Amino acid sequence: LERNNRSTIPSMGLSNEKIYLAKVIAAKTSGSISMVGSGFIIRDVMLRWQRRKEHQFLPIVHRIILSMSIADLFTSCSVHILGTWMVPKGNVTMLDESFLIPLAAGNETTCNAQAFIWDLFTLAGCCSNAMLAVTCEIFCFD
Repeated sequence: LERNNRSTIPSMGLSNEKIYLAKVIAAKTSGSISMVGSGFIIRDVMLRWQRRKEHQFLPIVHRIILSMSIADLFTSCSVHILGTWMVPKGNVTMLDESFLIPLAAGNETTCNAQAFIWDLFTLAGCCSNAMLAVTCEIFCFD
């Protein structure tokens, strides 16, 4: 087995571009699965809300899980699904090395928009996760 000069992962005779393309496709696949899962959680929480009498408020845990699922849905879409499509076309230089990003079709504006969405919803997901942990500690485990 051949080894890449920058990695400890065996390349099995594949070029760096093909390995990177496989990683991009794997990220898009796992992002799609994550979006479907988040969608089912959102649907389930909303159906529970609709079944409540006079649309009373949901319990706090359900509201936090809803916000976490919405954040995950947008993060999965913007980062994993749209990921490389929003990166500027052409060669990208990082760490004094120039390389071509597979499936890149964006420009500087789309890249900045993706970074903003990624930061916003990743932070929202982290905050929801922390709120869920604190809420469960306070209310669920007496």
